[in-house]
Amino acid sequence: MIGKISAVVFGLTVLSASAEDVSLEKDLIPLFQRSCGTCHEPDSGIRGAIKDGAFFNTKKDILGKIGGAIVAGNPDESGLVKVLKHEVKFGKKEIVMPPAGSDVPAFTKEEIEKVVAWIKAGAKDN
Repeated sequence: MIGKISAVVFGLTVLSASAEDVSLEKDLIPLFQRSCGTCHEPDSGIRGAIKDGAFFNTKKDILGKIGGAIVAGNPDESGLVKVLKHEVKFGKKEIVMPPAGSDVPAFTKEEIEKVVAWIKAGAKDN
């Protein structure tokens, strides 16, 4: 029994340490460029993305969302996380990013967990 408890405690320690190790530049920017940058970049021609400056291609773009779509330390209040988890509705319509039917790959559960961990750790410029 003690062996199982140690394994669980050790596992939790490893998980919390890895949350601190999520790098915006190395781990997240490539995901944002892959799944968000196609539409959410200045030259996309997509009115909604351009109108609100919802760009997600560079580190500066992402860090510019802190205090808005990204609430440092609080992923549950971060609009970015809500959109990635498909928890945002506009009227009766669910906002899904990337849009259903697009050729752009959606974030996997593990990738969303990386975004959550980064925000929870303070959305650092790393």
